[in-house]
Amino acid sequence: MRNLLVTLALALAVCAGVDAAFYAVNRDPDLRRAARENDAMEWLRTDFNLNPGQYAAIRTLHAEFARECSDHCSAIMAARRRGDSTASIARLEDHCVRAMAEHFHQVAALMPPGEGRRYLAIVLPRLADYDHGGAPNLRMRP
Repeated sequence: MRNLLVTLALALAVCAGVDAAFYAVNRDPDLRRAARENDAMEWLRTDFNLNPGQYAAIRTLHAEFARECSDHCSAIMAARRRGDSTASIARLEDHCVRAMAEHFHQVAALMPPGEGRRYLAIVLPRLADYDHGGAPNLRMRP
């Protein structure tokens, strides 16, 4: 019985040590702050290892697209309020999704190649269930 208790205590100590080491190695305060504050641009900078030039170019691209995106959202919401046909609204939504996909590809092209592919793997699947109820964001979902 004594050997069992010693073995369990040793196993718990090893697990605690491994957990602490894993946490210390993978802890990124900038990334945690960006997630906590829902700061998509800071998330991009931190998680995708952007240098200052890449970050500035993506911020500019994002600001330019924000105006276009706002126009798309306004048109879709206005069409819904007016009671436009489902086909008409679907065309507006499709145009919006294609514009977002193009924007995401432009952003990815400004990132280091591997990071750009990882970014697209995260953001492109979100387009499938986008509800067009307002400008998109990169808040983390459960």
